[in-house]
Amino acid sequence: MLAVLVVAGYLIVRNYAGLKSAVDTMGPAAIGFSLLLAVAGTAAIGQIWTSVLRGLGAQVANTEASGVFFVSQLGKYLPGSVWPVLAQMEFGRRAGTPRRTMLAANLLMLAIVTATGLITGAALLPWSSSDGLRRYWWTLLLLVPLLISLHPRVIPAVLDRLFVLAKRPPLGLRVANRAMLAACVWGFAVWALLGAHLLVMTRALGASGGSAVAAAVGGMGLAFAVGLIVIPVPAGAGIRDAVLVATFSVQVGHTAAIAVALASRVLLVLADVGLAGLGVLLGRRARARLLPDRAAV
Repeated sequence: MLAVLVVAGYLIVRNYAGLKSAVDTMGPAAIGFSLLLAVAGTAAIGQIWTSVLRGLGAQVANTEASGVFFVSQLGKYLPGSVWPVLAQMEFGRRAGTPRRTMLAANLLMLAIVTATGLITGAALLPWSSSDGLRRYWWTLLLLVPLLISLHPRVIPAVLDRLFVLAKRPPLGLRVANRAMLAACVWGFAVWALLGAHLLVMTRALGASGGSAVAAAVGGMGLAFAVGLIVIPVPAGAGIRDAVLVATFSVQVGHTAAIAVALASRVLLVLADVGLAGLGVLLGRRARARLLPDRAAV
C-alpha cells in the first residue's frame, strides 16, 4: 500500500504542471465535473468485477466486494500488473472463495473491459471527424467478431485454451449468462462515463457536435483497451495517452490534445485513490459488523 501511494503521488506531482495548465485553460468547473465523471466511470469498472464474481457463484456483499476491488486496483500502478489479482485472491481465501474463482473473475473482467472498449472504439471512431470513416473504416470489420466474443461461453473458453497452451490446468469455470450480460452492460456504461469525462474537457477547448462525442467515447474505449493489452506497462502509462492524443488532435489540435490526455491521466489517478480510500472505509465497516456476529457464535 505504501509503495502504491508513493507511485500515485509521484504520478500526480510529475503531471501537476500539466494539470494546472489544463485548469487554467479549461476552467476549474470543467475539470471538477470531469473528475466526478472519472470517479463514476471507475466505480462502474468495479461493478463489472462484482457481477462476474457473483456469476461465478461467490457469495459476497456488494459493499465488501467494492471495498476490496477499489483498494486492490491501486496495485495496477506498480510494474507487473499482477498486484490487483493477488490482493483479490487473498481476499477470496479469507472469504472462503477459491483462489481460482478470484483469478477467473479478474481475467474475465479484464477481457470484458478490453472487448467492450475495442467494440466502442471500432463503432465510434469512424465518425470522430470528417475523414474518420476513410481513416478508420477497417475498425467496422472488427465489430462482429468482437461482439461474438462477449457470448458467455467464448471468453472463458479462450482463457482455458491460453492456460493449456501455457501448460497450466484450465480454470474450468463458467459465469452465469445473466451475470455476463450485466457485466457487459456495465462495460459499455464505463465507456459512456469515461468518454463523457473526456468530452467535458474537449468541449471546453472548442470541440463540438456528434464528432466530439464519437471521439471522446470511442477514443477512451480504444485507448483503455490498448493500455490493458500492453500488460508490462503500469496502468497503460504512455500508451493510453498516445492513443488519446492521436484521437483528439483532429478535434482540438495537437497541443490541446496533449493537455487533455495529461489531465485525464491525473484525474483518473485521483479517482482511483479516492475510491481506494472509500474502499478502506467500507472494509472497516464490514469487519466491524462481523466482529459482533463472531463474538455471539
